[in-house]
Amino acid sequence: MGLKASCQPTPDDRLRVASGLVMEEMLSARRCKSQAARHLVRFLPKRTQMAARFRQINGVAPDLRKPRLLSERILHRILTDRDPLLRTFCDKLAAKQWIATRIGAGRTPRTLAIADSVEALRAHQLPDRWMLKASHGSGWYQLVASTTHPMDELVIAQAQRWLSMDYSEVFQEWGYRNLPRRLLAEEFLSFSGRQCIEMSAFCFNGSVRGLRLFRPESAHARHRSNQRQLPRTKECFLDEALRPLPLERPQHDHCRDFASLDRPPLQTFCALAQDLSCETPFLRVDGFLSDRGVLVGELTPYPGAGLLLRMPRQWDAWFGAFWE
Repeated sequence: MGLKASCQPTPDDRLRVASGLVMEEMLSARRCKSQAARHLVRFLPKRTQMAARFRQINGVAPDLRKPRLLSERILHRILTDRDPLLRTFCDKLAAKQWIATRIGAGRTPRTLAIADSVEALRAHQLPDRWMLKASHGSGWYQLVASTTHPMDELVIAQAQRWLSMDYSEVFQEWGYRNLPRRLLAEEFLSFSGRQCIEMSAFCFNGSVRGLRLFRPESAHARHRSNQRQLPRTKECFLDEALRPLPLERPQHDHCRDFASLDRPPLQTFCALAQDLSCETPFLRVDGFLSDRGVLVGELTPYPGAGLLLRMPRQWDAWFGAFWE
């Protein structure tokens, strides 16, 4: 008896099966250190590669035919969306210029120097404390302080690795592809003598639907990119009315104290985030609560590449429902 049409596997079913097979091959490759198997995975279609990585990290295959979760929608954007504005968001220097045209100058951390090599950057006169960043990647930053966090051989080597890489090769994020590779020195920010509280507004078509408040304890770690174990981040989520959300992620420490922060600075940041996100279906606007006031740090179109978002599934679906 032949199979009914409804029982035929769909393209998405085949993708899920392929993703599972690729994941097993990747895991097997890691266990047996099979260089040939790992090399083979690189030649598979990008859609299959990313679906396999998603399943490996999150335990389930993504639905890329009808994405519903925020993580799935981010992954779908990586694979399909070629809006030129995404490249502006991903380039830290271009993003700063774009932010200034939208909400005015002086709303971002000050750029102290820009260079295309470590040597050129070190030729600039810089303060005792500053932040080293790469303009063409995500998560590439390091505190430099003359007494406690010197720009030593490890930091220099890390900066040179940043310059040698195209960040789009890490997670296939199109917005980073072939961006100019530059290092920048940015002002060091603090808040009442302590590390800044950071903010991330999850914006959908110009509306803030969730606000993450956090203090990343690893941000000022020495040689942070070379450490296997970094301190856990303290975080808290609020809704659009700045009411606490019962959203807790196992990889971070929930900190209820952040929910009691003064509301006016948070409202100011949300208003800025709305102005910056109205031209795109989704954007995470990142900022700081600092002694200089509320500042916008970066614009993030691909949080965690969708793979590393690690929201509890019900909250992943809750945020995903706002993406139209």
